[in-house]
Amino acid sequence: MKPTELIRSGWWVLLAAVAVSIAVVVVFIRMPGQPAISQGAGAIALEPCLIDRGTLVQAMARDGLRALVLPETMTPDEVDSSNRNERGKLLVPTDVVIGIEITGEARAYPLRLLTWHEAVNDVVGGRAVAVTYSPLSGGVAVWDRVLDGDEIVLAVSGWLDNSNTLLYDRRGADATSSLWNQLTGEAVTGPAAGRKLTPLPIELSTWAEWRRNHPGTTVMAPDAGSKPLYKRDPYHSYRGSDILRFPVEPKAPGGDLALKDLVAVVTHSGRDTVFALPYLEFAVGENPGTWAALLGEDVFLIDYDAELGTFAIAPRDDGVAAPPVRFAYWFEWYSLHPEAKPLP
Repeated sequence: MKPTELIRSGWWVLLAAVAVSIAVVVVFIRMPGQPAISQGAGAIALEPCLIDRGTLVQAMARDGLRALVLPETMTPDEVDSSNRNERGKLLVPTDVVIGIEITGEARAYPLRLLTWHEAVNDVVGGRAVAVTYSPLSGGVAVWDRVLDGDEIVLAVSGWLDNSNTLLYDRRGADATSSLWNQLTGEAVTGPAAGRKLTPLPIELSTWAEWRRNHPGTTVMAPDAGSKPLYKRDPYHSYRGSDILRFPVEPKAPGGDLALKDLVAVVTHSGRDTVFALPYLEFAVGENPGTWAALLGEDVFLIDYDAELGTFAIAPRDDGVAAPPVRFAYWFEWYSLHPEAKPLP
């Protein structure tokens, strides 16, 4: 199965997997005058609200999935040793990973693990980052999590907007948190409303390809308390269809792209360019290949393997910075930017 198919997933199936006997009540926020919700320490502010309340829903309790902070890491040799010594495989060559490299330090984050956390707060190459994944929307993004000189910690709020994960910034018991859109990096409610985090360059790869190209890499180690979950695949039904389980407006029209086809969003010179991976697959043919793209005045080379579903982009010329990249299902990006015209 291709990685682009593997990352099609959704919270509604997760809820069924972890609480089959519990009826999940979806709460639509339509009630005026509800300034905040509070669960445990601190509260999450819902005012001001910069998004349409009609697509804002609560799908689970706050911290229903455990976000990680500074997780342990493993070397490729340690992964191989674990695969030999433990039942089951920690990582197999075809497992999909988010790969990042900052000032020479490379690290991989397996989507199979991120499925059960959705936010990992880490430090790579001396930079504080938030590695985020929204299975329901296909959203993959890595953010610089420094805001006003302080490192923020992002965790799972339990709320969705247009089927995309909303994270919250953890604060003390006397402070109020904001909700942050996982895919745009923007705070959409609360005291930080309108503030934006900076996206970072990433690759979508397989473990085999990433470690081959980055032999000195480390990889996020499994969270000890979550190991039983990692063996489960709670999203099979969702990724196998174009059915959406939560409100999405506007909804992408029918056409060449299916709702859950994956797109890569490349940001350069303040402009987002959307590459539809099915189109890119047609452009490069059945064999792995490199496709040249002109973004602004600069040429970038896209390495795309249609069989593996790996995607990486780099500037052709020295002196041009690597561009930030995000991934999402087509329906999710369209809901944010209905004017978008995917390439190539």
